[in-house]
Amino acid sequence: MNTQNEVLKRNIDNMIIQENQEGLNDQERFIMQKLMRDKFLMDYESKLENSEEDSANK
Repeated sequence: MNTQNEVLKRNIDNMIIQENQEGLNDQERFIMQKLMRDKFLMDYESKLENSEEDSANK
């Protein structure tokens, strides 16, 4: 899951650079929002799993 998260972050970073240089069209903006939502969900699920593991180990 870590590599997928890294790929998402890299894609988001690339789109932010493009947005700052030349702007994004509507389709690219939609894709960027989806990538950011996916990354947020992956981060949230990862934190949730870690907290569940911590609770189980206590």
